[in-house]
Amino acid sequence: MTIKVETIEAVREKMKGAPEVAKAKRTVSKQESIKELKREIEAMQKKGYTLDDIAKFMTEGGIQITTPTLKSYLQRSKPAKVKTQSKEIKQPAVVASEKTEPAAKSIVEKATDSEKNSGFVRPDSDDI
Repeated sequence: MTIKVETIEAVREKMKGAPEVAKAKRTVSKQESIKELKREIEAMQKKGYTLDDIAKFMTEGGIQITTPTLKSYLQRSKPAKVKTQSKEIKQPAVVASEKTEPAAKSIVEKATDSEKNSGFVRPDSDDI
């Protein structure tokens, strides 16, 4: 099915002009409701309330939720941690030089890049 560009433009203009849905009429998932209430939940925790207390409080208020579900949704709402690793490319443990015996030098020359970077170079049986 193909769609004319003029149709897309017409829909775009119609979408831009669409009014906001009244918050009272809008529905959200239970998980979204926890995101919306996260600050208030954290404030209650600072006052000494447990997640069990908060889950009961929310259920009494009309948002039926269990403590494990509340805990899970709160964990999911946390920003993802960015892992920073400062990995340096390691030099191979065996480095062939002029002083190295010829067999060891040929082993290092035949090694793959990943073997060289891992620091372990496995000799072929022909080289021993």
